Amino acid sequence: MLNLNRNNTRIRRTSVPTDLLLNPHLSNDAKTAAAILYTCDDSEWSLAEMAGELHTTEEKLSEIFSVLNERGYLDIHFEDGVSVLTLL
Repeated sequence: MLNLNRNNTRIRRTSVPTDLLLNPHLSNDAKTAAAILYTCDDSEWSLAEMAGELHTTEEKLSEIFSVLNERGYLDIHFEDGVSVLTLL
């Protein structure tokens, strides 16, 4: 299960941070997944459900989340056996 939180410390001009959209180091898949996370309500998803909604595999989605984490757009930590994703 994934729990999505938001940290609105970045200045945004749209619902998705402009710097994320313009980042040449992020793939279109990563930008799309991040945009969906930014625009959906705080909610709980299973990785399988989210992968299904995005028409991708769980492995690919995990890779995308790792890239977003490495680039400083997403924090991933665990609470009570649940992965918590916090948009930064």
